[in-house]
Amino acid sequence: MNKKYNTKIIDLNTDGTLNTTRLSRLEEETLLQNRDIIYVYIGDKHCYIGQTKQLLKRHKQHSGSNEPNFIMSKFKKLVILYGQLVDKNLDYLEKRLITLFITDNTKHKRKIEIDNKNNGNLSNHQQDSKELDALVITPFWQDDLFELGCLNNRNVSYLKRRILAKYSPFMDLKPEQQQMITRILNEGGNFLFEGGSGTGKTVLMTNTVAQLFDKYNGEKKIGVVVKANWRQNAIRIFTDYGISKNVTVGTWGMLLNTEEKFDYIIVDEAHRLPRFYGKLHPSERKYFKGDKTKTSLELLSNITSSLILFYDRYQSIRPSDIPTYIYDEYVKQKEFKVIPLVTQFRIDIHDKQKTYTADDYIKGIRYLLQISDDDSFDKSLFTNSDPDSYFGVSNSIEELFIYLNRMDNLISDSQNRVIAGYAREWVSKTDKNCYDWIEGTNQWQWNSSHEDWMNKKNSREEIGSIHAVQGVDINCVGLIIGKDLTFRNGKVMASKENYFDKNGKPVQSEFTESEFTTFIKNIYYTLMTRGIDGIRIYIEDSHLKQYLLDTINA
Repeated sequence: MNKKYNTKIIDLNTDGTLNTTRLSRLEEETLLQNRDIIYVYIGDKHCYIGQTKQLLKRHKQHSGSNEPNFIMSKFKKLVILYGQLVDKNLDYLEKRLITLFITDNTKHKRKIEIDNKNNGNLSNHQQDSKELDALVITPFWQDDLFELGCLNNRNVSYLKRRILAKYSPFMDLKPEQQQMITRILNEGGNFLFEGGSGTGKTVLMTNTVAQLFDKYNGEKKIGVVVKANWRQNAIRIFTDYGISKNVTVGTWGMLLNTEEKFDYIIVDEAHRLPRFYGKLHPSERKYFKGDKTKTSLELLSNITSSLILFYDRYQSIRPSDIPTYIYDEYVKQKEFKVIPLVTQFRIDIHDKQKTYTADDYIKGIRYLLQISDDDSFDKSLFTNSDPDSYFGVSNSIEELFIYLNRMDNLISDSQNRVIAGYAREWVSKTDKNCYDWIEGTNQWQWNSSHEDWMNKKNSREEIGSIHAVQGVDINCVGLIIGKDLTFRNGKVMASKENYFDKNGKPVQSEFTESEFTTFIKNIYYTLMTRGIDGIRIYIEDSHLKQYLLDTINA
C-alpha cells in the first residue's frame, strides 16, 4: 500500500541554519516555502513540534529575537512530515504528537523536554481520526521518529492507553464537545454537565481547564476538584502539559483550606460532593461548622464566581453524597446552565456481526438493575456466545481472573482488573496476612490503596472496591456482584447485612430500605460501566443470577 505521507530529515548547521544540500530544487520550493507540514525539531534533550505552511519563514522566526525562549542550539535535526493525509489535518496531528511525546517521557529516566506545551488551534481535521492514527501517526512514530533515537516507547497503542494520553487536555474533541467549552469561555457563570458513565466528563474537564488557562495566559485562578483516588493523576496531567500556574488541584476540602477565592472551580465526579452528615469523615465534616443545612456545593459557590460541575446522578453511592433532589433545587435556584451529555465514549464494543451499540449496554444494565424501566435495548448483546464478546457471565471468581489473564495476553498493553461491590469486610487493612476474599483454595485481598490503585504493582492480583475505581477506565473488567444485592418479590434489592462499607450505610435513624437499595444499585451501575473492551460478571446471590438470566433470555 502506498504511504499517504512522507518525511524528510534536515540537519541543522552549527549556526542554526538549515542544511538543504540533500533537498531537490522542487523540495526546496515546496517543503520550505509553500507546503502544509508538521515539523519536529529534535535535540539530545529537547523536542519541539509545530505546524506551518512556510517552513523557512517559520524557522527564521524561531531563530530571531522575537522568540527569545526558543534556543536553536538545543536542536540538531528537523523532521518534516507532509503528504496527502497531512494536508488540512495539521491541528489534529500536531496535538496528537505533543500528547504522545509528553506521555512517552513520563516515568522514564531518559527524558526529552517538550518545549511547546500549548494546546494549539481548534482541530478541524476532515479525515477520520482513527484513519489518521493508523496511516500517519503510528508509522511516523514507530518507523521514522523511533529510528532517530528520540523516543522511549515505540508502541503507540501502549502510550494511547496511558492515562496522560487518555485524558490529555490536547485531546481532539468532537464539535459538540468544543461547543460546550466555548460556552464556558464566552458566557461565564455556573454550569452543570450531566451525563452517564463514559460520556466524556473527565476529558471535558481537563480540556476546560486547559482552554481557560490558555485564554487567560494562566492569570486566572482555577480550582480543580477531584476525588482522592484521582488527584495524583490530575496533578500529573496538568503539570506535564505545563498547565500549573494558578491551577490548584485537590479535594473540595483542600480548596476550602486554601482560604482563597477562585475565578473558576471545576468539579469532576460532582455527584460525590457531600452534605453535612453524621458519618462523614471528621476531616470533611469540620467545614460545615455544625450547620446541618449546609452542602459542599454551597461552600464551593462562596469562593468562586463560576462553578462548573460534571455530574451523574446514578453514581451517588453513599448517604453522605448530596441527594439528587437537593442538587436539582440548588441548580435551579442558582440558575446553572444545564447541558446534557449523551454520547458514549468509553465502551468500545467490537463483537462480530453485532446489531447493538454501547447505548444498548448502558440501557440494558440500568434495566437489569431496575434503575430504569426502559427496555428498548438489544438483548442479543447479553447473550452473544463468542468467548471474546463484550459481555459474559462467569461461574466463579477464579473464572474472572482466568478471563483477565486471557485479555492480558490478547490485548496488548491493557489494564484489566477484578473489582467488586463492598460485600466483604476489609480485614487485610489492619492485618496484611489476612485475606478478604476466599474461594476454595484461592484467596485475595482488597485493594491495598485507594489512590492511584490501578497503577500499583500488585493491583492485578487484588480486588478493587468502588472507592478505588470510581471515575477510572479499565480495559477489561471482572466484576463480583456480591450478596449485598439480591432479588426478592420481583424486585432487585439491597441486603444490609451483606454490605460492609460502614460509612456507606445510612445512620439508623435515617435508614430507609429504598434509599439504601438506590445506593447499592448505583454502586453496581458504576462498577458495570468501567470496562472499555469487555466485562465478565460473577453473581453470588442465586436468586439475582436467575433473575438476570431470565430477563436477558440466556
